[in-house]
Amino acid sequence: MDKNTTNIIPRPPIVVIMGHIDHGKSTLLDYIRKTNIVDQEEGGITQHVRAYEVEVKVPGSGGEEKRKITFIDTPGHEAFCSIRERGSRIADIAILVISAEDGIKPQTLEALKCIKSDNTPFIVAINKIDKNRNGVEKIKQNLAENEVLVEGWGGSVPIVLVSGKTGENIPELLEIISLQAELEELKADTQKAAEGFVIESSLSPKQGISSTLVIKNGTLKTGDFLATRGAFAPVRNIENFKGESLKEATVSSPIRITGWDKIPVVGEAFFAFKTKNEAADFVATNKEETDKNSETEEDGRKQLTLIVKADTLGS
Repeated sequence: MDKNTTNIIPRPPIVVIMGHIDHGKSTLLDYIRKTNIVDQEEGGITQHVRAYEVEVKVPGSGGEEKRKITFIDTPGHEAFCSIRERGSRIADIAILVISAEDGIKPQTLEALKCIKSDNTPFIVAINKIDKNRNGVEKIKQNLAENEVLVEGWGGSVPIVLVSGKTGENIPELLEIISLQAELEELKADTQKAAEGFVIESSLSPKQGISSTLVIKNGTLKTGDFLATRGAFAPVRNIENFKGESLKEATVSSPIRITGWDKIPVVGEAFFAFKTKNEAADFVATNKEETDKNSETEEDGRKQLTLIVKADTLGS
C-alpha cells in the first residue's frame, strides 16, 4: 500500500463481542444500538454471527466527535466455538464479556483462548453490575490466574464495569474502544478494490445464495465481481445491515451480497474484481487448493453420513 496516497484513511474498528452463554453480550449490544436483537433469537441466545455498524459519540480534540464502530456479536454456547473463532480472527478488537453474577465460566476461557491465539487486542467488560458488584474483585483474581492482568492489577488490559440493562458506563466502554482503535492505527485505502471476510452464508429458495461480508480494505461498487477460493458473485446489489440498498460500500462496513454461484465458505477471504474474467480466474486458480483441503483421509474409522438442516452455513 502506498503510504503517500491521500486515499489512505483511518478505518473504523471491527469489534467482536465474546463470552459465556447468557452473560449479556447481545443485551449489551442492544443498548448500544437502541434495538432489541435478543427477542429475535431462539430462546434469547445468539445463534449466528451478526454484524452491525453504529455511530457513537466520543471525546475528541475539538470536542465531541462522531465515530463509526462495527460490532460483531457471537454465540456463547459451547456448540458454537468455531463461530466465535471466526469472529476473533476477523475483528480488530475483542470485548470479553463476563457476568458479575456468574464470574468466569468454561466458554469465557474458550473465548479468551480464541482471542489470545489470534493476538487480538481486547477489553474486559464485567456486565450485569446492576445485579451484583460484589464479585468483581474475584473475577479480576480469576483473570490473573488465567494470565490476564487487567488495569489496576499490574496489567494493561482495559476493564470496564457495565450494565447492558441500565447503560451504566457504556459511554466509557465506547471511549475505550475508540482509544484502542487509535493505538492500533487502523488504516485503509478506499481506492483499492474491496477485500475482506465472509462471516455468514445462507441459501434461500427465493433469493438464492447470499452472504454477509465485512470489508477490511478498499471500496466495493455495484458492477464489481466478488470471488472467494470457491465461489463467485456479480455485485448487482449491495445491502447494508439494515437491508438498505447501496451503490457502494467501504472499509469496516458489514454488507450482504446475493447471487453467488456456490455457497461461500464462512471465514474465507473475499476479493473484488472489475471484470468477470478476473474473478473467474481467481476462483479457478484457487479451486485445486480448496478441493484438496476438503478431502478427508481414510483412517479405518467408520463414517456415518448425515443430512443436517440449518438456516445458515455458519450454524
